Amino acid sequence: MSSCLLRCFSTRPYHSVVGLFSVMTEYGSQHARVPVHYLRSLEVEPENYTAHPLDWIQLWDSISYYASVNIIDYCKNRSAMIWLKDHSQHKAKYMFTIDWCLGPQYTSGYGEYAAGHKCGHVLVGEGGQYFIQPNNRVLWMDGGSWITKPLDKPDWKIFSQEFSCESTGSRWVSESDEELYFYTFKEKE
Repeated sequence: MSSCLLRCFSTRPYHSVVGLFSVMTEYGSQHARVPVHYLRSLEVEPENYTAHPLDWIQLWDSISYYASVNIIDYCKNRSAMIWLKDHSQHKAKYMFTIDWCLGPQYTSGYGEYAAGHKCGHVLVGEGGQYFIQPNNRVLWMDGGSWITKPLDKPDWKIFSQEFSCESTGSRWVSESDEELYFYTFKEKE
């Protein structure tokens, strides 16, 4: 079966494997668990396809059986530059995001820790390959509307701390003993 005949319909993310997809061919046959590196966009002529290796297309295996597939509104149809493993850049277009979580047993698991949380933006590259890339490998483009500065070499750190607005304890109480819709707070004595 020629990979250029496949069209992506829905994701099937599995733990510790590459992103897998259910696809439909132009012949009407449906195939499950097709790995991302088998997929090619039909908008690119086969002689113009790129052939980046699998570990460049998706850097991290799926980290959970449980995932949500979302379209981030401000990224919808946006162009981006993907930083590949050799530090070259590849132009791509955003499609959707796979956000991995632990699922029913949400109280533990790598996908639920701030520093371990992973999402994969699914993009179609200018060479027809599909990519699943994390936040730190994608530079978004918007034609200068609000992204106006070039990114040299950032030294940003990952948010590894868990934040909670209620972790300080119950130091605030309502000023009223009545149940009010809008109420003010006072600090507990």
